[in-house]
Amino acid sequence: MADISTSANDVKSRRVRAMKLDDIPAIRNLFQRVFRPNSKSCNETFDQYFQRFFFENPYYDPAIGSVVHEDERGEIDSALSVLPIPYKVNGKSVMGRLVCAFMMKPEVSPRGAAELTLTLRPSEKLFNFTDSAAPVSLRHSEAIGGIVLSAHGLGWTRVFQAASYVANYVAERRPILGGRGTSSLGKMLNPLFPLPPIKKAPRSQANVTEIAKDEAVSLISGFLQGYCAHPDWTENDINWLLDMAAGNQAAGILRFCKISEQSGRPSALFCYYSRPNGMAEVLNVVAKAGAEKPAVEAMLF
Repeated sequence: MADISTSANDVKSRRVRAMKLDDIPAIRNLFQRVFRPNSKSCNETFDQYFQRFFFENPYYDPAIGSVVHEDERGEIDSALSVLPIPYKVNGKSVMGRLVCAFMMKPEVSPRGAAELTLTLRPSEKLFNFTDSAAPVSLRHSEAIGGIVLSAHGLGWTRVFQAASYVANYVAERRPILGGRGTSSLGKMLNPLFPLPPIKKAPRSQANVTEIAKDEAVSLISGFLQGYCAHPDWTENDINWLLDMAAGNQAAGILRFCKISEQSGRPSALFCYYSRPNGMAEVLNVVAKAGAEKPAVEAMLF
């Protein structure tokens, strides 16, 4: 979803205001109720991460940042977390707002969420977008002029070692079987269960090498310049983003890989979380314009 938006200051509601640092504990409770109702992991660590991400980012401004809605008692009943991102669109600078999470207490009236949605109304000042809108959020956004773009990023799973994958899958869901034993058994059986070849996937001629974060920052900055619309990040901004991603230790160890053409010229980069159980979660793929498809093929095949 994407649209040009206004700020919280322009919404005529005494119950809608900019989010403050003191609100974080209430936001944590709201987040847990909406997104993690059965989890006990939302604690003070959440508070620290939330503060760094939404209040200490390089472009924090309360006028265009996260917003909350209060009920009659002054308690927060819904919230919208926002990360400002500068953009360059056809050579013109425009400030973007990445909507990260839309939260509302399940039992309350949707009025608060509707008033928060009004902070996303079209204007010439801000570009507002999200890549994770739920169906209800989509309908709210369309009602105020938002545009739904075609899906270009989907969740997927690529299995490379079938027996190990099955063994780990079973061990996670049946701890009584013993994770170490099933993992060792899976490694022994991998050669006996080769994956069938993917007929439509050409064999990539690119070279994939692991690199350090400093080189990754330089490559990302260069690749972004090839697009007519792209985040206008400095290398310091990219460093901050990658440090934040690396701080999410529950996801795994953040690693970077460079994809180079046969000539040795870098054409893309991808970063991913590496986990002890052999699973890897790709965080992002950044390629020079026109090299996106070969980059994904090199990464997966």
